[in-house]
Amino acid sequence: MLEPLGAGELSPNALPADAPVAPKAARPRLRLAYLDGMRALAALYVVAFHSLLGFSRDSLVGRYRFLRAVFGFGHEAVAVFIVLSGYCLMLPLVRERPEQLAPSFRAFVRRRALRILPPYFAALVGSLLVIYALAPLRSGNTGTIWDDSLPALEPGPILSHVLLVHNWAPEFTHRINGPLWSVATEWQIYFFFPLLLLPVWRRFGMPGALGVAAFFGYVPLLLAPRAAESAVSWYLVLFTFGMSAAAVGFSSDERRPLNAAWPWSVIAAASWALCGGFALGAATIWFRFKPLSDVLVGFATAATLVYLTGRAASERRGVPLRLLESKLLVAIGHFSYSLYLTHLPVVALLWFALAPLRPSPLLAAWVLLGVSTFASLGVAYVFHRAIERPSMAWR
Repeated sequence: MLEPLGAGELSPNALPADAPVAPKAARPRLRLAYLDGMRALAALYVVAFHSLLGFSRDSLVGRYRFLRAVFGFGHEAVAVFIVLSGYCLMLPLVRERPEQLAPSFRAFVRRRALRILPPYFAALVGSLLVIYALAPLRSGNTGTIWDDSLPALEPGPILSHVLLVHNWAPEFTHRINGPLWSVATEWQIYFFFPLLLLPVWRRFGMPGALGVAAFFGYVPLLLAPRAAESAVSWYLVLFTFGMSAAAVGFSSDERRPLNAAWPWSVIAAASWALCGGFALGAATIWFRFKPLSDVLVGFATAATLVYLTGRAASERRGVPLRLLESKLLVAIGHFSYSLYLTHLPVVALLWFALAPLRPSPLLAAWVLLGVSTFASLGVAYVFHRAIERPSMAWR
C-alpha cells in the first residue's frame, strides 16, 4: 500500500551498520530498495494467510497444524504496511527540508489521492462486477473468509466503500473485498499527517507526535469501541512509528538524541522475539488485545527500518538486507499494492473452481496456496500495468 521509491537515495559510506544516516547535500541519494522487498513479503504473506487460514483452515490438522501458527498473522502484515507508509511519507521531509516539515496540504492530499484512489476504485468496481457476474461468488455459508464479503450488491456496503468510511461500520468493513478496509484507514490517516502530526512534531518533536497519535488512536476505543476496533484507529500510532523511524534513520547526532550508539540490530531482533514469544505463547491475549499487540509489531518494524537503513549505508550489508533487495522481491514490491487490492477475489474464484473436483482437504489447501499465489501475481501485474502505473503518472 505504498508507492515505490525512486532510483536513488545516499551512497554507501563508512558509517557503522546500525548507524542512522545523516543527510548531506553533496552525497548521491541512497537507494532504499529493501522497502520494496518488505512490501512484497508483506503482500505475499497476506495472500498466503487468506489462502490457508481464510479458505483452508479446517485442512490444517495433525502435522500441518503448525501452518496455522506460521500463516496466522495477516493482520500483522497490514500493520507492517502502515509503518512503511509513515516512513516513506516522512522520508522526503527529514532528508530534504527537516527545518520546515510543512508540506502543502492541498498538494499532499492531491498526490496521495492520485496514488491510491484510482487503483482502489478500480478494484472495488472490478470486485462488484465479478460478484455480479458469477453466481457462486454470491453464495454465502461456505465457512470461508469469503462469507464476510457478502451480501455485496447492496446500497450500504457500496456507498460506504465509495465514501471510504466502510472501515468505521463493522457490518460493512469486510464486504465486497475484505482487504479494502485498510485502504480506508490509511486514507483517513493521510489527513492527520499534515494537519496534526507534523505541526505537533515541529513544536514538540517526536514524543509530542507520538503522544497525540496515541490520544487520537486510543480515545475512540473508549467512545465507540466497535467502530474503532473495526477501523483499527490505533494504526495512527504505527504510522507515527514509521515517521519516527525515518527521522531517526536519517538524522545526525547533533539533531537527534537517538544516534549510532543505539544497537538497532539488537533492538529489532529483541522486539521481534518479544512479538513471536507473545503471539505463540499467549495467542489468546495476542489476538484479543490488538491495540497492544499491533503496537509491538509497529515498534519492531520501525526498529527494523532504522537498522536496515544503517545497513544500506554501510559496506556490510548483511543477509536480511541482501534478501530484501533481491530482484524478485523488489520487482513484486513495485506492484504489491495491486496484489493486495486484487488477490482475495482471485483466491475465492479458485476455491470455488476446486470445489466440484472434490480433492482431499489437504491437497486442496496446497493447490489453492500455490495456484492462487501465481494467479494473484499475474492478475496483480496486469492490474498494475493497466490501472496503477498509469494513475501514478497523473501526479
